[in-house]
Amino acid sequence: MKNLSHPNLLRSSLLAGIVGITAAAHAADDAPAWSYNGHLDFYYSYDFGKPPTLMGTNLRQFDVKNNQFGLAVLQVDVSRKATAKNPFGITASFVVGKNADIIAFNEPGGPNSTKEIQQLYVTYAVPKSSASIDFGKFLSTMGYEGVDSSTNDNYSRSFLYTLGQMIYHTGFRGTTPIGKNLTGSLYLVNGWNEVEDSNGGLSYGASLGYNPTDKTAITANYYGGQEGSGGVSGIGFTSPGARGINFGDLVITHQLTPKIKLALNADYTDAKGFDGSAGGHWSGIAGYVTVNLASNLNGAVRYETFSDTDGLRGTGASARYNSFTTNLDYSLTKDALFRLELRVDKSNLNVFNSDKAGGSDNRTTLSLSHVLKF
Repeated sequence: MKNLSHPNLLRSSLLAGIVGITAAAHAADDAPAWSYNGHLDFYYSYDFGKPPTLMGTNLRQFDVKNNQFGLAVLQVDVSRKATAKNPFGITASFVVGKNADIIAFNEPGGPNSTKEIQQLYVTYAVPKSSASIDFGKFLSTMGYEGVDSSTNDNYSRSFLYTLGQMIYHTGFRGTTPIGKNLTGSLYLVNGWNEVEDSNGGLSYGASLGYNPTDKTAITANYYGGQEGSGGVSGIGFTSPGARGINFGDLVITHQLTPKIKLALNADYTDAKGFDGSAGGHWSGIAGYVTVNLASNLNGAVRYETFSDTDGLRGTGASARYNSFTTNLDYSLTKDALFRLELRVDKSNLNVFNSDKAGGSDNRTTLSLSHVLKF
């Protein structure tokens, strides 16, 4: 029997625990304050390839709806910082919407087991140090892009993010300063996008963050372990089976001028097959330029290339993907963001859904999104 065989009971218990912790914290005179916020992400996207409605825009992480409005996510965040007097903090993010369905689609515990709980972890601030330990379900900090669209340079996620990187982990994460301008983290987790482990083998990782100047940040990440299974697994291989994963990730950001930011994200992953499973590798690189055009207007450009050499990620066939994306972001207020995005994708194969029989090797999409923060 699976540990999460009663998802409604689990969610109720977790929510009751949050309420209990909140009440206890408010009862203590020296307890740090809790913070509450969230956002609503709503979009319309048009795919000029005109794919059938039920097929939608494929090989995208979240903006999969074509020629219709989509509720990406409604998210509520609750958190309390860990302090010297109260070393235990907590972070919780609750979500509803299509993004929650997509993220949890390959969850071994079941797609409905914990999909509304995007994050739920406790932080322990180690006394007399700047180190901290997190335990629970938390979003991955590997890669440049993230789940929250409003914190990304572009609205749509890159192929690098969609096909090459993990979204969340469940387990332990320890973080500590190592020296001047250098921070290290270690991970021990169930697996790649897994609350429940699909194969019984824990995964591990490490990160080093270096800030040589106040304008430049360099982060190197490593993640390894056995991923995948003969059934449902969080990594979502295109063919069943377990592989030994070695994932390397490099993120560099540089504030070129007060109004221009540059970023680079490069990945390489090797997958060694077990028990007859096909091995292989995938890799990619994405470059970003963002420009502040006015007090409430920003522009952004992303160009990337991604190689699924052995067909383990996208469609099961060896494929290359190139993409050019440009955004215009308008902030009506500090809490209301409108984003207009034009994206052109290209592949060496006819992998994109379209009104053509057999698909197309290119795709152009135009989207308008609105993020309202509260």
